[in-house]
Amino acid sequence: MIRQLLEIVHTMKLHVVAVSILLVVNIAGMVVVTYQDRNAADLRAKWSDRRRQTVLLGKGDAATLYRQGTADLAKIESRIPRKKEFARVLSDLFEASSESGAAITSISYKPARIKGETLLSYQLTLKVSGSYAAVKSYISDLHKFPEFLIIDKISLANSDLYTENVALDLLLTLYLREGA
Repeated sequence: MIRQLLEIVHTMKLHVVAVSILLVVNIAGMVVVTYQDRNAADLRAKWSDRRRQTVLLGKGDAATLYRQGTADLAKIESRIPRKKEFARVLSDLFEASSESGAAITSISYKPARIKGETLLSYQLTLKVSGSYAAVKSYISDLHKFPEFLIIDKISLANSDLYTENVALDLLLTLYLREGA
């Protein structure tokens, strides 16, 4: 039986060598994967610990959180203009469009009172036209507005393939404080 086995090995030397090499490569691959699994688990644990430490550092005590929250609310409230400044904000919207090279073709608004607050919410719908660069510049300018102005929806259209005239439909929300 051993002789027959040796004879088979001798006649199929190339196959035996190939199988032996594949066996060694397979074992080496398993060793590498096992090592990487352990290393990945260690790195995951370190990452979780650092993330936990970062969260704990940012929290602080309740008094600090309260002061930070109060300061944040005051900052937001300072960005909300009074109702009497609505005309000025509209003027700023028109001025920003002309500075960017775009033109506001129509504007409409719908005020709504926010229950339980002394705030008004104005839903503004603007139709703006101009080159793509001008419209893009106008959107960028809106992000820089000091007032609490939120861009709710943007829609771009170009009806003519041969001219660069982009039609921009904007839905904005502007918050205003009631009172004088």
